[in-house]
Amino acid sequence: MIHRFAYAWGVLGFVAIFGCGGNATPDPETSHVEPASPSDSAGTLPPVSKVEDPAADVSSPMQQPISIPTISLSGSSKPQDVKTSDPATATASTSADENRRLLLEVMKPVQIMLGSWKGTTQKQIGDFKALDEPAWVWDFQTNRDQPAMVMTSAKSPYFRDARLTYITDEKLFTLIATDPEGKVREFEGTFSKPVEEFQGDDQKMHVKYQLQLRQTNGESARDTWQVTFNQQENHRYLVELARKSGSNFLRFDTIATQRQGTSFAKSDVGYGDRECIISGGLGVTQVSFKGKNYWVCCSGCKAAFDEDPATWIAEYEAKKSPKEGS
Repeated sequence: MIHRFAYAWGVLGFVAIFGCGGNATPDPETSHVEPASPSDSAGTLPPVSKVEDPAADVSSPMQQPISIPTISLSGSSKPQDVKTSDPATATASTSADENRRLLLEVMKPVQIMLGSWKGTTQKQIGDFKALDEPAWVWDFQTNRDQPAMVMTSAKSPYFRDARLTYITDEKLFTLIATDPEGKVREFEGTFSKPVEEFQGDDQKMHVKYQLQLRQTNGESARDTWQVTFNQQENHRYLVELARKSGSNFLRFDTIATQRQGTSFAKSDVGYGDRECIISGGLGVTQVSFKGKNYWVCCSGCKAAFDEDPATWIAEYEAKKSPKEGS
């Protein structure tokens, strides 16, 4: 059985980002979004599909650090009830560490969204299209055993903050998002299109997928939303928003986002020495402990490392040992 419990949100800094355009998307008032198939709603993750290209150069270049203030729990906002994996349902062979490793493995493709983005709505809000300024980091401090990717946006007309994680017991992603008026929307779902890696025009490996999440706490049918993260390549993703209409969902807006600066480069051979010591993603910032250097992928992972470096290093070394001995 899945528990719900209250805990404080981490407070993230806002990043000033300007809007972008030029992304072709369907008309938001007329676009029709079909409901997910029964296999989608059952929460079974589709297999990862990989496009093989023997000639591809899959090395991961250095990524410049993204400046996002670290998470501070002392200045937290109101608590939120969130869904977490239930330790009471774990088998004798499933520890909290193993549960976290599974969560990170499933969310590894999704963490391509880490970093700062600039975006605009397709729909005009007021006299102009609205700006969106999403900045994503990992949060391992609020609940070490249920880490989440957290987002803030200073000007988004829809979600000013959000928390995305994966519930291993149910094999579902969950998203809790707060709008500019403080209304909280809770979502759950899974991939509506499987994760695929492909070689882009820049000769680097890119990721695409569609993660479709449906609101579970809508106050009415029209108030029930569907959010689809449509990752199109490492540099660009769409947030497609739809409202329930009968048995279907009708899209009412699309936010087109483009990464600020250089994208994270994906590789199907791992990240080598630049693997994040905490999340397993591509490290962009170096940290050190007792004279030895390590990599972290975002300011959230850096905050977790700085808080308890010895424990994270021990867990990282334990994870690496079986591979080194094989």
